[in-house]
Amino acid sequence: MADGRKPTKRSAPTGASRPAAGSARPRRSQPSQRVAPATRVASAPKASGTSRPKAKLSTPPAGEVPQRKSGANRPGSDVVVRRGIVAGIVVAAFLLVALVGYLVLSYTPAFTITKVETTATKHISRASIAKLAKVPKGSTLLNLDEDKVTRNLKKNPWVGSVTYERKYPDTVRIVVRERKVSALVVMSAGDVVWYLGEGNVWIEPASIKVGESDSIDDLALAAAQKAGVMLITDVPASITPVAGSTVNSEVLNGVASYREQFGEKISSQIVSFSAGSVDSIGCTLKSGVQVSLGSPTNISSKEAVLAQILEKYQGKLTYVNVRVPTRPAYRLVDSDEVEQGTGVTGTDAAQDKSSSDASSSDASSSAASGDGETGSNASGQDG
Repeated sequence: MADGRKPTKRSAPTGASRPAAGSARPRRSQPSQRVAPATRVASAPKASGTSRPKAKLSTPPAGEVPQRKSGANRPGSDVVVRRGIVAGIVVAAFLLVALVGYLVLSYTPAFTITKVETTATKHISRASIAKLAKVPKGSTLLNLDEDKVTRNLKKNPWVGSVTYERKYPDTVRIVVRERKVSALVVMSAGDVVWYLGEGNVWIEPASIKVGESDSIDDLALAAAQKAGVMLITDVPASITPVAGSTVNSEVLNGVASYREQFGEKISSQIVSFSAGSVDSIGCTLKSGVQVSLGSPTNISSKEAVLAQILEKYQGKLTYVNVRVPTRPAYRLVDSDEVEQGTGVTGTDAAQDKSSSDASSSDASSSAASGDGETGSNASGQDG
């Protein structure tokens, strides 16, 4: 310069970038990218000493069980489902083939029945069973109509149940179980005794030979005890049994109600029932005590009162009347008087000696005859 001073270097403007060393020309600056505010805030540097906030984990509300992903969304679940479907189809196809094969064999001569085996029972012979069965000609072991054969067999009232055993290739065995005898019933008209079977079904008359000096009741009782069944006597002449039919008698149904509802303690002591009418049903115990029961009502109460009287006066009774369980009556062996109790307690309440003496003769006769009505009237009971 003219003044002799050295020229000063001009500083670059603030913010300007110098070109890199060795470059021929300055590098063009890249366009800046805009950053979302939220991103800039999240990526902004933190002051020293502060920690970055941790991400919050979403937790279910208290008491709520987190739901698991269904099995269909788990890996391999589709394969399991496909395999199950394939297995189901295979099983269905196998069953269909088996059914078709069974139907084909049922209507072909294969396994045609040529032999019928039977076993005789106490009252039915082998020949009778085979004749009653009437197995249709051409039946096979696969298409035998068991229901029809069973209906044929039950035309004999002794037949209780029937089972079938197949012996391939051509034999069926028919097994008959006899209907159990429930009681021997003595009809009041003539010396006729019938077998009464389980289910209250008439079976057939019993063959009991009665001599001139014999009592049908005594012979029937002996036969019933030998067979281990109940004896029912004095059945009205209006009842006409029909073999194979169900009992349709109010009085016999009443006896059945007593037998079904009495407990073992009382029923085990009864050897016979008297069934002259519904209101005069009675029974005789092994000890010889005669019991007037009346119509089949309040059976549990009657049983409870009877049990208490029998226990209290064991070995001293000849007659007990429980037609009205709240006013029972009974007769002792060593007395002609009938004493009346108070019901379930069995406590003696009738102690009027004069009343007992006035009725002692009638009471004695009723004890010998077992007439429940006479005994009740003698005690002053309206039974």
